[in-house]
Amino acid sequence: MPKVLICDDSLSVRKVAERLLLAAGFDVELAANGEEALAGLTASQPDIIIADVIMPDKSGFEVCAHVRSHATLSMIPVLLISGIVDDDITRQAVECRADGVIKKPFHGSSLQDRVLALLASRQAQPATVVTAPVEIPTPGDNGKTQMADMADNGKTPGPTEAVWGAKVFRITEDQLEKVRDVASWAKDVETRLSEEQKQSSELREQNTAFRETAVSAAARIQELETQLAEEQKQSAVLVQRIAEIEPAVASAHHLEIKLAEEQKRSAVLVERLAEIEPAAARAEKLADIIEEIVKLGPKSRR
Repeated sequence: MPKVLICDDSLSVRKVAERLLLAAGFDVELAANGEEALAGLTASQPDIIIADVIMPDKSGFEVCAHVRSHATLSMIPVLLISGIVDDDITRQAVECRADGVIKKPFHGSSLQDRVLALLASRQAQPATVVTAPVEIPTPGDNGKTQMADMADNGKTPGPTEAVWGAKVFRITEDQLEKVRDVASWAKDVETRLSEEQKQSSELREQNTAFRETAVSAAARIQELETQLAEEQKQSAVLVQRIAEIEPAVASAHHLEIKLAEEQKRSAVLVERLAEIEPAAARAEKLADIIEEIVKLGPKSRR
């Protein structure tokens, strides 16, 4: 299990970083200042160092410079943390040959991702194993002087030497075992990463399908809302027309009632007329008889 040394004078920062890295599967050691970190550095041999740039005794820049100045420690990645990351901080980080600067407070998995990336990067760099630790001075001109001296002496880096950037160094069996542990752990991380990428791909596909469905649903909703608005408009027109027609309907109903009453009265009158007509005919005949009698009356008297 890779070991991470966290060096920060802030207890809260140490605890946050510890919680994040423990959750990612790391073994974590804590140091409250630079002196404490350097005191046990050779014995503990962490796989990566995380140091705050501003501390009361030794700064993170000094811790990093100390690591880089020792051949047995120089291969350890050093990640600096700072509340402010500006040009000056970046410049000093480059000068002490730090592997990067990350801003605190940490957001999401930023710290875990940087640590994983540094370990994977170091694992990918070439190194050759030897059986005994021997410190070799750092060559100048990016390693060209040392290699030129070897060439002049007829000597080339053999199986007991390794070139790491601008430094020629040798590592122990214990360091080799740590490298193997890191390689095994990195392989597990790669497998987990592949699974996560597969799940992420499936989630992206599901998300794309969901978005397409959501877009279709939104278009359908908009279409239905348009239809609803049109129906509401037509309903309002019909309500207005009904309101206009209702008085005429009421008047027609009133006229129908009156017409029915008049028809009833007319039927009664027709019936009475039918009853009166015979009497009228008799009265008319009687009137004719009376008139005839009147005409005959004087003559009979003579």
